[in-house]
Amino acid sequence: MIVFLSFLLAWLCGYFIILATSFVIYEQFNIIDITSFAVFTFTGSLVVVLLFYRLVIKFLLKIYPGKNQYVFFPLALILAGNLPVYFFTWIKYPELYGRSEALLFTLFFITAAFVSGLCEAWKNNVLKKG
Repeated sequence: MIVFLSFLLAWLCGYFIILATSFVIYEQFNIIDITSFAVFTFTGSLVVVLLFYRLVIKFLLKIYPGKNQYVFFPLALILAGNLPVYFFTWIKYPELYGRSEALLFTLFFITAAFVSGLCEAWKNNVLKKG
């Protein structure tokens, strides 16, 4: 249940960043844009957060079982966990969408990685003690 709630929290925080940034970037941001970003980010998060982030976290639990998890988990997820996302987003953006959409997707996954890393560090440090 904690994994599902941290996934939803990461997706909602990232989606909030998309909404806040998009009102600065775009002159008009209509309901079709909002819905398409919601669908694309939700499906992308299902793959990235539940697959790539879990693999990186399992690897990091072997290396950092201590108190530095609050620093290393978000940082490792932003840098290493998002590598497939960065590669796919910035290589394929001329074919699939524009530069501003690529920026919004990148900001979304950076925020989702940060929140997922903090949630995982909290789960490992607080819930294991109680």
